[in-house]
Amino acid sequence: MSSFFNAIKNLLTAYHIDKSSTGEIIEPKILKGEYKGLWSVRIQPTVNGKRTSITKRAKTKLEAQKLEIDLKVKYAGYKNGLPSITDESKFLVEYTKYVEKKAQSITATTNRSWSYSLTLLNEYLKKNETDIQLKDIDQHFFNDFAHWYIKNHPKASVKKSTVIDVTLAHFRAFFTFLLDKAVLNINPIPRSYLKLFFRQSDFSTGRKWHLFSKDEVAALRKELLKEYKSSTVANSVSKLALLVDTYLGLRPEELQVLKFDQLVKYEGSYTFKIDNSWSEKDKKPNGSLKDRPKGAYRYCLPIKNNEIIDLIKEFQIKQKKYLDEYGLKNTSGYIFLNLHNYRSISSNNQLPVTQGSLNDKLKDVCSKAGIEKQENSVLALYSLRVYLSSLLGNDNRISNMYACQRMGNTIQVFLSTYVKENRESYKQNSQLWSC
Repeated sequence: MSSFFNAIKNLLTAYHIDKSSTGEIIEPKILKGEYKGLWSVRIQPTVNGKRTSITKRAKTKLEAQKLEIDLKVKYAGYKNGLPSITDESKFLVEYTKYVEKKAQSITATTNRSWSYSLTLLNEYLKKNETDIQLKDIDQHFFNDFAHWYIKNHPKASVKKSTVIDVTLAHFRAFFTFLLDKAVLNINPIPRSYLKLFFRQSDFSTGRKWHLFSKDEVAALRKELLKEYKSSTVANSVSKLALLVDTYLGLRPEELQVLKFDQLVKYEGSYTFKIDNSWSEKDKKPNGSLKDRPKGAYRYCLPIKNNEIIDLIKEFQIKQKKYLDEYGLKNTSGYIFLNLHNYRSISSNNQLPVTQGSLNDKLKDVCSKAGIEKQENSVLALYSLRVYLSSLLGNDNRISNMYACQRMGNTIQVFLSTYVKENRESYKQNSQLWSC
């Protein structure tokens, strides 16, 4: 008889009932059916003035008690209505809203990247026939997503700044936003996600820019100057652009929209004060520098060679005279205006020289100057940026903060992406070594 009463007593202690407030109930272990072996937690909070029943399940009684507390805290703030987003919201729906909102504050180029991440998510969820809620997403979901992308895109690779890296970075930013809103407690995408999701052997070495030596840059400048002086005004634009960039190391989109009135004297030297960049795809200015708010500006590296400054000022006069002959005006103020495109010059959207033509001209001039690109490297405008960044980064007299401000990078990006050991110091180290 005592064993019967003990059984009743144990069953009663398995319940926790408090109907006087919100009706929270932890029910005993489920003995059959789909949820056999689990503990059921039911709360009855007031939402929008109405009593609502919420049921969840846990593996153990202890987890059930913790879940009950979490649910109380969560729904305590919902008396005046549910928030616009909860952990039960659909991932695809909320990410779509986030990307659409994000589009209002980023450039068209950056927006294409965000939009593509949304396209990939749509494809992945459709393939797996799932409409997953935010609360059900974990690290394994994105691990599977990353491997699905690499498997289904033969040209894709695993390395920094690739599509999969940028896409996962976008997702991580979205979940960081949810953490700030207290929608979730953990970001399902960890830091260093590529290293956690892929084996080291899955990574590719990445694109390697040709790293100029000082002698090669001297030869390049000499050849550019010679060709510039022997060219017509219309044919000298790309040569002057490349010559100027050997001193500035600008991003191609920044170089394209340099203006005559941006040439200023700052801290005792001539430089450019820039505040815009060019969208090659949209064929119009972005309205701001890369990853900077509209109106933000920066001073570029100082140009200590007065001959280059004189060339720019002289070219302004030559360009005006050339346009006057055709009854045209440089309304954009661009130094490197495409003088072969009369239609664009006469329109409201004047076009600068293209990045493609600048890269082609650089390769052509390097060939004439006897400069051979390094094995498995890419020779392009960015090679000049890497060269100057490496000079800055390897000069102990110059602070990294100064270099970052003038080149327009964060310290992390500047050091990890652009600063390489220059070829002169590498050769010196090899000569100094003995064993």
